[in-house]
Amino acid sequence: MDKAKLKLGLSIEKIDHIISRKIDSAVIKAIGNNLSVSQAYVIDFIAMEGKSREIFQKDIEKEFDLKRSSVSLMLNNMEKNDLIKRVSVSEDARLKQIILTDKSIKIHEKISTAIYSVENTLVEDLTPEEIKIFLGVIDKMRNSL
Repeated sequence: MDKAKLKLGLSIEKIDHIISRKIDSAVIKAIGNNLSVSQAYVIDFIAMEGKSREIFQKDIEKEFDLKRSSVSLMLNNMEKNDLIKRVSVSEDARLKQIILTDKSIKIHEKISTAIYSVENTLVEDLTPEEIKIFLGVIDKMRNSL
């Protein structure tokens, strides 16, 4: 097999595009016009990562590979819409921990249900062993880049 002619990157890009469209569509259907898809993903990130650690603006910038100004604008809008609160931390008053409000916690339930429905569709025809192998291969590819 000629590895140079496999075009794995193109195949990965195609499946990424399909998955992204499906997840975006499911999330939009779940949340309606109440917030943007980007805000929904930020809520999901804060909800999931916030279980084990404090979340700050820099974490969102890093996770979504966004500029500070873009994240700041998004968080300002989310705060105005009562989706997040920014709370000073005792060690450094300049740092503001980002916390979800009750409103966004309820929305997150809809977001996670939408995401998991697409995720479940992705793996429904795969065995646990195939999933394990796939994740291992993806890790190897990511590490080689």
